Amino acid sequence: MFTNEVAKFITNSMKIELNSIVDKLNEVELKEFKADLIELVEYCVGELISYEPNRVDPVMCLSNQNSTEDAINKYALELAERIGDHEKVNEVIDTLRHSFSCFAYNGLHQLYTRQENERWHPSVVLTEVLEPNDIETLDEAVILYRGCDLVEYESKNFGQAWSTSKDRATDFAYRHYASQPWFERKKRIVLKAVYPKDKVLFSDQSIEFEVVVDPDHLAKVEKCT
Repeated sequence: MFTNEVAKFITNSMKIELNSIVDKLNEVELKEFKADLIELVEYCVGELISYEPNRVDPVMCLSNQNSTEDAINKYALELAERIGDHEKVNEVIDTLRHSFSCFAYNGLHQLYTRQENERWHPSVVLTEVLEPNDIETLDEAVILYRGCDLVEYESKNFGQAWSTSKDRATDFAYRHYASQPWFERKKRIVLKAVYPKDKVLFSDQSIEFEVVVDPDHLAKVEKCT
C-alpha cells in the first residue's frame, strides 16, 4: 500500500503499527477515497522524512509551528475541502493530520502523549524509553491501575498505558468514554498490577499519573473490587 521508505518510517520512527493504518484505509466505507488517503499518508510522511535530519533540539522544544507542520495541515485541509461532506472520510483525514502534525511539532513524545483515543487513532506502540520522563520518581516495584474493557482482562492482551492513580484509572473505566457509542458500563473494569521500575518505557506523574509498560513484564494482574 505504501512505499518501503514510508512504511519503514511509520514503523521504526513513529512506532505506529502499520496494520492499524492499512486496516483502516481498507474499510469498505472508505473505498471510494482510499487512493486519496494513501496519497495523504505518503505526502505527510515524505515531509517528515525530509524534516527529521533537521529536527530542532531539545526534544521538548516549545518553538512555534514549523513549516513541515504547516505543509501537513495545509495538504490535509485541502483534501478535506475537495472531498466535501463525507463525515467518516474527513474524520480519518483529520486524525491522520493530527498524528503527523504532532510528530512534526515534537517527534514521538508529542505523537504518543497527544493521541486522541476517543475515536480511531493509529496504534502507537512504544518499544524503547520515551524521553523526557520522570521514571526516577517511581518506586522500584510500581503499583499500577488500568481502566479498560473486561475482554482485555479475559484475553490477557493488556494495553501499554497504566496509571499510578486508582482514581484516574476508574475515571477511564467508567466516565472518560461514557459518551462513546461503544461504551457498555457493565463490561468495564479497573485492573491492578505490579511492574518493575527498570522496565518502564515512559512516566508522567504531573497530570494523568501515566506509566507506559511492556505488557510482558506485568505481574499479579487482578481485577479491583
